[in-house]
Amino acid sequence: MKTETSLQWKLVKYLLAFVIALLALLWLFQVVFLDSFYQRFKIEGIEKIGNTLAANLQSEKFTEIVAQQARQNDACIRVLHGIYQIQTTNTMGCQIYNLKNSDIAHYIALAEANGGDYLDIQSEQVVSELPNGSLLFSNKQGSRNLIYFKIVEDNSALKTIIMVNTHISPVNATTETLRTQLSYIALIVIIASLGLAYLMSRKIVKPIVNINQSARQMAEGNYDIVFTGRGYKEITQLNDTMNHTTRKLKEVDQMRRDLIANVSHDLRTPLTMISGYGEMMRDLPGENTPENVQVIIDEAHRLSNLVNDLLDLSKLQEKKIELHARNFDLTQLIETVLHRYEKFTTQDGFDIQFQHTESVVVNADPDRLGQVLYNFINNAINYSLEDKRIVIRQTIVDGQVRVEVEDHGEGISEDKLNYIWDRYYKIDKTHKRSSAGSGIGLAIVREILELHQARYGVRSQVGQGSVFWFALPLAASAPQEKCASEHS
Repeated sequence: MKTETSLQWKLVKYLLAFVIALLALLWLFQVVFLDSFYQRFKIEGIEKIGNTLAANLQSEKFTEIVAQQARQNDACIRVLHGIYQIQTTNTMGCQIYNLKNSDIAHYIALAEANGGDYLDIQSEQVVSELPNGSLLFSNKQGSRNLIYFKIVEDNSALKTIIMVNTHISPVNATTETLRTQLSYIALIVIIASLGLAYLMSRKIVKPIVNINQSARQMAEGNYDIVFTGRGYKEITQLNDTMNHTTRKLKEVDQMRRDLIANVSHDLRTPLTMISGYGEMMRDLPGENTPENVQVIIDEAHRLSNLVNDLLDLSKLQEKKIELHARNFDLTQLIETVLHRYEKFTTQDGFDIQFQHTESVVVNADPDRLGQVLYNFINNAINYSLEDKRIVIRQTIVDGQVRVEVEDHGEGISEDKLNYIWDRYYKIDKTHKRSSAGSGIGLAIVREILELHQARYGVRSQVGQGSVFWFALPLAASAPQEKCASEHS
């Protein structure tokens, strides 16, 4: 298995590689290719002199221009117009003034054949006088002589010949000096880069290490941990994200605990009733009555509803439930659902009203919308106070039907409205429970309505009650099916 390298050492490695590459490039240009660049520079310089003089032949300051070019470029210049020499510079040691007429004619011919100019690169010769008085010509090592001829024609029959001469000095000593300097520079830069890379990596890696250590504690269930990584924008953003994640996980964990406690309470109550009535019917003569049996049946149904709600929520969140959408009368479905709550109106004194002006048809899953209505109405019953009036309102706005369930109970504070749809959240852990409620209804409602791509929401004020609502588009004109089934 390949061992991962830490960020700290990767930064050191990358910075060191960059420095070495930079030094190698500097070595190539300053040492290896120094002679080539120097020669190219001298050649371009001598050609530039010829072009400048050719462009200023008719200038009144031509003599000054020649002197200036010779001085600035360390060159000697000779200009011939026909057989007359019209401009010269210092001729001492100048190769072009040692040329014979035949040599000049030869260079002129080469320039004409080359399109008007010609450059000759020669080894520079050193003249030594021997004891017998004769001269010895030898090449000067590393030194080269540049002779440049340029022919300029004017309207007359004569031609102007521009001759420029300069030399290329040997760069061996310069190269050796640069090589020595670069050796010291390379050593100093590598040591400095290692120190800089180490300091940079420590400064960059340290906050990441701190965040990593805090994340490990969070993974072990410590949601009180605070991430303190700072120093860079990205580190700060990561730190803030992790702190936000920790807060959310802490909230979810607390809501999960609450759900377990709520479900345990909801399970314990019917189990206690079933066990108690069963033992009473077994032990006491005359207690095996239809009423007692009905209590056991009702509590068993309550257990079944709670388990079904838990299973439905799990399936909905995992997208394992498919909608069986069809056109049906939503108004009739609401009336059918309300029929089940007749015992609340007769026995418990609830006033449940259904306000609508006409029947509407929607394309949806009637069984799932029945679950939504049951949960909304159950919540309204559970949270109602002395005013037991509940209003179900059906309105049509802009091609959509909007269904509202309004109660006049205790209401929900604004800071809790964003959490009521969470699968673990419960506003009041001590409110009364009806036989139809499971405590996780709004989480199921949210999943069902989002599967239908419906709009939904809640309006609430503490002490004035709540209005839960959803909206669906009206179905296109099509045959509709009657909705006679109830949600169990």
